[in-house]
Amino acid sequence: MPGSVVLHTGRPVLFVPYANAARALANHAVVGWNGSRESARAVFDALPLLQACETVTVICATEESDERRIEGAEIAAPLARHGVRATVYNERTMGQRPADLLLSRAADLGADMIVIGAYGRSRAREFVFGGVTRDIMRSMTVPTLVSH
Repeated sequence: MPGSVVLHTGRPVLFVPYANAARALANHAVVGWNGSRESARAVFDALPLLQACETVTVICATEESDERRIEGAEIAAPLARHGVRATVYNERTMGQRPADLLLSRAADLGADMIVIGAYGRSRAREFVFGGVTRDIMRSMTVPTLVSH
């Protein structure tokens, strides 16, 4: 059902986990970035919250690293133009699921919120092969802003 809400509202959706401890929202946001249209939409939908954050961390989870290209630079520059100083971390998944890596880093960094783009693949492909959106929705530990 959460997936249907995200796909059919045409607006960003903020999901709050059931066991969420009452903390300040948006002191430290973690952005899951993969360069997709959905990721870009989520970042700009979350821009007012990101501007209010003390810390914004962009996590780029990739299977392989290209030393010539800095993942996340394409979103860090526009964020900076909007007054958001973001730190970019390029993480190799090393066989780990990207959602697990993102949730783990968010916990390690003490993030209050996660921002991700939703369903970059077709729903059928996501259903068969799984995906970051579904995995995050099942295991989120902090409020998560999701946009398609």
